[in-house]
Amino acid sequence: MAKVVKSDQPFPDRAKTRRAEKDQLRETMAKILRVVFLVCSVVLALGAFLVAARDNVSQDNALVKFVLDFADAIDGPFSRKNGIFEFHGQNATTKDAVVNWGIAAIVYLAIGRYLQRILAPRSVL
Repeated sequence: MAKVVKSDQPFPDRAKTRRAEKDQLRETMAKILRVVFLVCSVVLALGAFLVAARDNVSQDNALVKFVLDFADAIDGPFSRKNGIFEFHGQNATTKDAVVNWGIAAIVYLAIGRYLQRILAPRSVL
């Protein structure tokens, strides 16, 4: 004799499968988002390093220009030319870049981690 199972859902395995697929998608999206913010943070840190090492690095190099232009594009209120902190005197441009872009890099890391925690599914223990 066949066993009859009463359930609110006609196929209970489908619901579990769908939930697992949604959780996997959310986890993947959370990881991608965190990597994007990590890359932005690394570009800002590398840009600050390149500004600090400007005497030893060719500013005509295409890769150096790309990193500095990309860092300028994503720095937001932490601009090296008109940022939150503005230094004057000797090595002011280096100090501006290191401090402002350093803070921006930390902010990008924090925002990426926060968004990952929001987006990623909670594990059930």
